[in-house]
Amino acid sequence: MDHLVDSFGDICPIPIIKAERKLKEIGTNDRVVIESDHSCSTSSVVSHFETKYGYPTECVKVSEGVWQIIIVKTD
Repeated sequence: MDHLVDSFGDICPIPIIKAERKLKEIGTNDRVVIESDHSCSTSSVVSHFETKYGYPTECVKVSEGVWQIIIVKTD
């Protein structure tokens, strides 16, 4: 199941904080999908969740100036 986190207008570390809160609420193999309009957030969010938790994470540009960062909770 996907769980959307709206992070439009947020700068780091706010997207990370929002995603960590959501990850605590969801089940294993569910996904958190962060929508962001800040390109600088994409690499830091991906790096954070891959390094700290080992979660599979990817970033997809969905339109001009909009990205989705997808985190799969694996534990």
